[in-house]
Amino acid sequence: MLPRVFVEGVGAPGQLVRVEGEDGHHYARVLRVQPGEEIVIAMDNGPWLAAIERVSGSSVDVRLHAAYPPSEPRAPLVLVQGIAKGDKMESILQKGTEIGAISFVVYQAARSVAKLDGKVEVKLDRWRKIIREAAMQSQRDRVPTLTYARSSAALRAHLGELGVEQTLILDEDERTCGILEALRGYGDERATRALLVGPEGGWSDEERTEFAAFPNASHITLGRRILRTETAGLVGLSVTLAHFGDMGG
Repeated sequence: MLPRVFVEGVGAPGQLVRVEGEDGHHYARVLRVQPGEEIVIAMDNGPWLAAIERVSGSSVDVRLHAAYPPSEPRAPLVLVQGIAKGDKMESILQKGTEIGAISFVVYQAARSVAKLDGKVEVKLDRWRKIIREAAMQSQRDRVPTLTYARSSAALRAHLGELGVEQTLILDEDERTCGILEALRGYGDERATRALLVGPEGGWSDEERTEFAAFPNASHITLGRRILRTETAGLVGLSVTLAHFGDMGG
C-alpha cells in the first residue's frame, strides 16, 4: 500500500506538486523519503500516482504520473451524530471515515449529556485532525468534512447545504421500518443520504417531530437489539454501503 497525502488543487499528468507543512515535515524528516519513491497524491480531481523528485528541508516535490484507482464510495453518506460522552466521538469519527462517510455533522441533541458550548472550535479542530489522519490511513480520496449544529434548525440547514435527498433516522422506538426497506424505497444510489444517530439518551419527542420535515425522512430500525450510540452509526453506514455494492461485492 503506497503512502498517501492530500494536496489542494487540480492535478494533471506531469505536474510538479509540492507537499509542505505538517505533511511535508512528516515525509521529509520522519519517514525520510527518497527521490524515486512512489506516493499517491489525493487532489480535488481524484488521486494520482506520483514519484518523489526532490526532498528539501521540510518539503517534498513530487511529479504526478497518472490517475490512480479511486476509493470513494458510490453512495454518498453523511453521518449526523448526536454528541456522545467522553472519547466516543473520536472513535465514531475515525471509524466512520474508514468505512466511507463523506461528511459528518456533530449535533447538539436535546439529550446529549456532553456540551460543546465555549469549546466548539477547539473540539472541531481536534476532530478534523482525527478525520484527516483516518482518511490518509484508510486510503480515502478526500477528507470528509465536519460541521457542528447546535439546533435541529441548524442541522436541517447543514443537510440542505450538503445536498441531502434522503434522511434516515435511527430510532429505538421504531419497530417496523428497517434500514433496507427505507433504502429500497428511495433507490437512487447516487443520492446523498444522511444517517441520524442519537446520543446515549436517544431522541426527544420534539426532535422526532422536527425531523419529519427533513428531506424524505424515515425513522428506521437496525433490528431487535439496541445498539450503543458509538455502534449504531457505524453499522448503519456499513449496511447502506453494502446494500449499494460498495463493500467489496
